Amino acid sequence: REDTLIIVTADHGHAVTMSGYPERGNPILGFVKNIERGNFVNNTENQAQPYTTIGYANGPGFDFHFDKNIGFWKDIEAEDYMSNDFVQMSTFYLDSETHGGEDVSAYAIGPQAHLVTGVHEQSYLAHMVAYAACVRKDTLSCPAGMISSGAKNSLHLQLPMIVFGIVLAARQA
Repeated sequence: REDTLIIVTADHGHAVTMSGYPERGNPILGFVKNIERGNFVNNTENQAQPYTTIGYANGPGFDFHFDKNIGFWKDIEAEDYMSNDFVQMSTFYLDSETHGGEDVSAYAIGPQAHLVTGVHEQSYLAHMVAYAACVRKDTLSCPAGMISSGAKNSLHLQLPMIVFGIVLAARQA
């Protein structure tokens, strides 16, 4: 812990949101429809119908749920949202959902962990790790007291483990 910087983060987010106001305990893959609270959409015949709890900005769910003949969403109330074939709603069609551009959480412990506080753009993390590991001394300098090469306990020698930890955490998210 004293000589190893450990960062837990993700490498990207997704264009997914939790929509409306699902009831407590509502299945995340389910749908939202609460007439009393006004949590529904009105179809072309002014009838209340549900919407999926989560939705994507883009992806294959558009063609699955949008009825081009009437220009509105299909009623999903009778759909089996737990089926492996069910696809969540999306705003417009793409073959697959894309990554989002929002900030991701990052937590750190160890030397230079103070550099991972607050909100940062994703690209900051790569520069911060390079600085903390002293691998770009020519352009980023090094933290005070760091030895850029030759030291047995240098953070520089542990960079592969840092990168591995970041990638592993991102793949498990």
